[in-house]
Amino acid sequence: MKKILYFFIVLLIISGCKKSSFVSDFDQKPEERIAESIASVTNTLTSAPNGWIATLPTNAGGAYGFYMTFDANQNVTMYADLNDNTAKTLGKSTFRVKAVLGTELIFDTYNYISMLADPNNSVFGGAGNTGFKSDVEFIYVRSTADSIFFVGKAYRQTLAMVKATAAQKAAYTAEGLKTSADKLKSFFATTQNPYIEVISGSTTIKAGLSVNFTNVLASGKRTTLTGILADGTTVVSATNKIALTTDGISMTSGGLIFQGVTLVKFAWKDATTLAMYDAAGKEYIIKSSPVPLTPLPLLFGFPSSYTYRKITISSTGLPTGVSSGFTAVYNSMVSKFAATNRSISSTTFTLTSNSVFEVAVNYISGTSAFVASATYGYTRNGDVITLDNNPIGNVNWPTRATEIKPLADYMLTGPFRIDWVTSTTPNVGSLGGLYRTADASSFIYGTL
Repeated sequence: MKKILYFFIVLLIISGCKKSSFVSDFDQKPEERIAESIASVTNTLTSAPNGWIATLPTNAGGAYGFYMTFDANQNVTMYADLNDNTAKTLGKSTFRVKAVLGTELIFDTYNYISMLADPNNSVFGGAGNTGFKSDVEFIYVRSTADSIFFVGKAYRQTLAMVKATAAQKAAYTAEGLKTSADKLKSFFATTQNPYIEVISGSTTIKAGLSVNFTNVLASGKRTTLTGILADGTTVVSATNKIALTTDGISMTSGGLIFQGVTLVKFAWKDATTLAMYDAAGKEYIIKSSPVPLTPLPLLFGFPSSYTYRKITISSTGLPTGVSSGFTAVYNSMVSKFAATNRSISSTTFTLTSNSVFEVAVNYISGTSAFVASATYGYTRNGDVITLDNNPIGNVNWPTRATEIKPLADYMLTGPFRIDWVTSTTPNVGSLGGLYRTADASSFIYGTL
């Protein structure tokens, strides 16, 4: 009887349980969750009253900055820092938010973002077939109170968007992006050897700063810091892809990390003072130096791990604003070529290996191009290069012996010390020199 009684008690307990006491974690249908996500992303994009400031690094090239607005009719307008025209001309296209591999933002008609993905390299200079390896379809990742983040569907680059203020909106619509870009470019064009000071341990590093505003795939739209550690020989550098804004320059991908400091932006401290700022808001004023801060011997050498291994004199001749005993020597060679109805298109001085130094004079005769070159064995001790006295010329070196003689004789007056060259002419670029150790007032010089 007891067993029967227990059996009925268990039945009563089970029958007393209600299905409503269990709530599934997946109480929405998949299509409902997808619709809700699409609606949420669409509403976020279209409800920002002043639009969005966006940054987008590309996989193959640098990064780019945008100002965008989205409306309920699936229209998007934008400015971009691709070039002067895109910075001041409002671009219009359409967009969709739909579910594919998640909730996706798709720019479905051609716009400034599409230019980065254009496979026709005549459009914006990207590589054939792949452009800058950038996307027009982006998967939603997350959002905060003032930001929304997507990732490119194919190339996995982050499209980061921050709500603009009313003042920023007014600046962009008044061609402020072009104005900002022009001011930044002017600053770096006229600031000689810019640098910032970064504390690393007990040492203050003067880190040389370069900003490349071009759209060159391998080097454009990037900024680099380079400095020397306390040992005086170790060169450290860091590079980040940059996007221009009406307020300055934004770093991408989390910022530029240099010796433990994460730098996130450039901004104007006042009308003429530009500074970099780290993630904590600390300010690093950009200063100027008369010569590059990193000794050239640490950057000039062989193999390719060195930044430079060639000095070039272009078709226009020696860089202006430099005083050197070599100037008369080189101009004498130019005159001798001209006297034979030939012209020099360039002259290069190159470390082709750890033991071979090449001098090459490229010249035009009639409509044909030729090169007269000679190789020298060399040894290097610190910043001094010593050439041997037995150059081996190619077939044109002895043929043009009369014209080349001033230069050939000069090459035997070494040893030569590697160092920077300064010019009184603004914006001549980075100049390197090979200084005669016996006479520092006479040195080979050209662009690096």
